Amino acid sequence: MTLTEAVATATGVPALYSCIGAVFILALFCYIFYPAYKCTKGGLGCTETILAGGEKSNCEGDDLLSLIIPAYNEEDRLPIMLDETLGYLDKDRHNLTQLFEAAIGHSHQRRNKSLIKYELIIVDDGSSDNTRNVVRTYAATLTSGDTIKLISMHQNVGKGGAVKTGMLRSLGQLCLMIDADGATDITDGLPKLLKEMHTMNSRGGNNTTLPPKLAVFGSRAHLEKESKASRSKVRTFLMHSFHFFVKALCSPKIKDTQCGFKLFTRGAAISLFTNLHLRRWAFDTELVVIAEKLNICVSEVGVIWQEIDGSKLDGGKLSLALVSLGMLRDMLCVRACYFFNAWKLQSR
Repeated sequence: MTLTEAVATATGVPALYSCIGAVFILALFCYIFYPAYKCTKGGLGCTETILAGGEKSNCEGDDLLSLIIPAYNEEDRLPIMLDETLGYLDKDRHNLTQLFEAAIGHSHQRRNKSLIKYELIIVDDGSSDNTRNVVRTYAATLTSGDTIKLISMHQNVGKGGAVKTGMLRSLGQLCLMIDADGATDITDGLPKLLKEMHTMNSRGGNNTTLPPKLAVFGSRAHLEKESKASRSKVRTFLMHSFHFFVKALCSPKIKDTQCGFKLFTRGAAISLFTNLHLRRWAFDTELVVIAEKLNICVSEVGVIWQEIDGSKLDGGKLSLALVSLGMLRDMLCVRACYFFNAWKLQSR
């Protein structure tokens, strides 16, 4: 007697239905754990090129703010974002230097008291358009003395994989993740995140000999009410559903995990991204889970954000629903893998 027949005999369910049920359960299991399988297949191979700056004096982590920018087919939006970002960073360098010093904590002051430098790391995630050449052309015009690095992934690995690669190859004492579309206003967001990190440092006393591991997430949660009017009922339903599952499966402490504007201390970036497994859209939710497990302090600050034309999620309601379903699957995978100790964390 086969297993299916035995189950059918014990339950009184016809063998065909039992077989269909077993196949369905197996397919669901494979679907949920597919991200765990995917992260073991194929590495994060890449080529790194320094296009501007990069001298030793510009690459000392104590006076360096790294900006990690994942980019996939961003030949149109990236130049606009780089113009606005570098223009602001250069113009407000003196004020940002003071905020930077306060953010890293008084007991870990920079050895070099000159103005901070910036390290922009653009991670091209296997783009099929002209993104790489756009970055090279832009870097050739840079005159501020800051560093621009181009990391070219050997294949498309997803936003999570691209950000992980950029973070682990950065040199800054503070590392900012920022989207290539420039949807978050950096002139508003960066000072807010730096000030919040200073507050977190002060609140913790910062009495240890090592810099603390801290993260500050930019948040659009405060914009939800005013944005409902411009959202379709489908998008509103999916948004609330996603937030419900984030609270249930990841953490109730963070209201907006998906805003692409996050600041990390060097220690937090190494600990979080060394342990990161997810490579696609929902990688931010795993960061929250890892942070809680490693006791890394995470705070959330409201930022100015606007919808930018050309979003990778503008593929219609069906496409949005499939992406949302995939993100739910990823969160279930994360919760299951950590619950069953399939994924073990390294304390670094």
